[in-house]
Amino acid sequence: MKRSRNALVLAHRYIGLSLAPLLIVISLTGSLSVYRNELDAMLNPDFFRTQTVDRHLPLSVLLERIQQQHPDQPVIALEYRPGLHETVHAYLTPGRNAAKLPEPDEIFLDPGDAHELGARFTEGCCLNRRALFPFIYRLHYSLAAGQTGLWIVGLTALVWSLDCVTGLLLTFPAIVPPWRRAFWAAWSPAWKILRPRHILRLLFDLHRACGLWLWFLLLGMAISGVALALGPQLFQPAIRSLFPMAPLSEEIALPGGPHVLTLDAAEQRALEVVHAHGWTAHPAALMLTHAPDRALFYLFSDTGELPSGFGSPLITIALDTGATTQAVFAPQGKLGDLILQGQDPFHSGRLAGSVGRALVCLSGVVTALLTVTGVLIWERKRRARRSARHKREISSPEKRVVT
Repeated sequence: MKRSRNALVLAHRYIGLSLAPLLIVISLTGSLSVYRNELDAMLNPDFFRTQTVDRHLPLSVLLERIQQQHPDQPVIALEYRPGLHETVHAYLTPGRNAAKLPEPDEIFLDPGDAHELGARFTEGCCLNRRALFPFIYRLHYSLAAGQTGLWIVGLTALVWSLDCVTGLLLTFPAIVPPWRRAFWAAWSPAWKILRPRHILRLLFDLHRACGLWLWFLLLGMAISGVALALGPQLFQPAIRSLFPMAPLSEEIALPGGPHVLTLDAAEQRALEVVHAHGWTAHPAALMLTHAPDRALFYLFSDTGELPSGFGSPLITIALDTGATTQAVFAPQGKLGDLILQGQDPFHSGRLAGSVGRALVCLSGVVTALLTVTGVLIWERKRRARRSARHKREISSPEKRVVT
C-alpha cells in the first residue's frame, strides 16, 4: 500500500511539474476565452458596435456585397443575423493582393446596407487590440502553433485527466479504506483550508482543497479538452467503440424532387426543417463548402447568440439537390451521441448558461492556482531536503576536520 502511494506521489509530482508551463498558459487563456466576444467588443467597438438597425438583408445581397469587395476570397462563414446594434461578421478564404501581400480574412459589415466597417486577420499576432483576443483564443486551443499545437494541447489535456485522478487518490486517508465508515471522517480535513502555522501548510491546503471542491469540473474540462483538440483522431473513435451510437440519419429529399437551390432558398428550407422540430428562431449563421456545394446553418437564434444548453440545431443543405444531408437537434441519439454533443457546450460553459460560463472561467483560474501551488510545494520541500542533507553532512563524523 505504501509503495503504491509513493508511486502515485511521484507520478503526480513529476507530471504536474512537466505540464506546469503548458497548463498555466492553457488555463488562463481559457478563462479569458470564455468571455472573448464581450472583451473583444470592448477593445474594438468600431468593429462590433453600430447604431444601425439590422434590416435583415438577404443572404444573396450580403454575399454579393462581400464578393464585390473581395472577389478572390470566397466566403467560408457568415454570422448574418446580429443582435441589436451589433455587426455582421464574415470569414473569408485567406488570399493575397496584387502585391502578393496577405489580405485580411475577417470582415465586419454594417447590418443596414452591408458596407464594410473594418477588417483584420484571424491569424494576426499578437498584442495590438485588433489581434489580441483572436490570438489569445488560438493560444488556448492550439498554442498558436497550428496542427502541431492541437496535438500538444490534446495530449496535455489527456495526461492532465490522468493526473486529476492521481491527485484525487492522494487526498484519501492513507490508513483507512474508502469502504470503512471512518473513511469520511478521516477524509474531511482534506476539504478544508486550516489556519496554517507556516507557508508550506497553507500552500498544501490550498492545493488539496481547491482541487477537491472543483474536481469534477476540472476533470470534465480536461476530458472535453481532449475531445475538442483530438476529436477525430482520438476521442470520437474511443466513444464510438465504448458506447452505443445511433445510426447515421438519412438524407431528407427536397419536396418536389431534387433541384439546385440558391442560398436564400436553402435558408428557407433549413427554416422549414427546424420549424418541423419545434424551433421558432431563424437561422443566423452559416458555413459554406464547395465541391460539393453545401450550406451548413449552425446558429438558429433571433439574438445572434448561441442558446444555453446543448446549443442550436445543425442543418446542412446540399445546394445542388436541395436535400437536407444533416439535421442534428442536440441532445438526441444514444449515450455515445450525447457524450459527443455535450463536449463543446460543457467546455465553453454554455451548457449551464451564465453560471456555467462563470464556473468554466473559475476553473481556469483554479487550474493555474493548483499548478503554481504544486510547483511551490515541490520547491520548498526540495529546499528543505537540501538543507537537511547539508546539515547531516556537516555533523557527520566522517566529514569533521580534526585539528
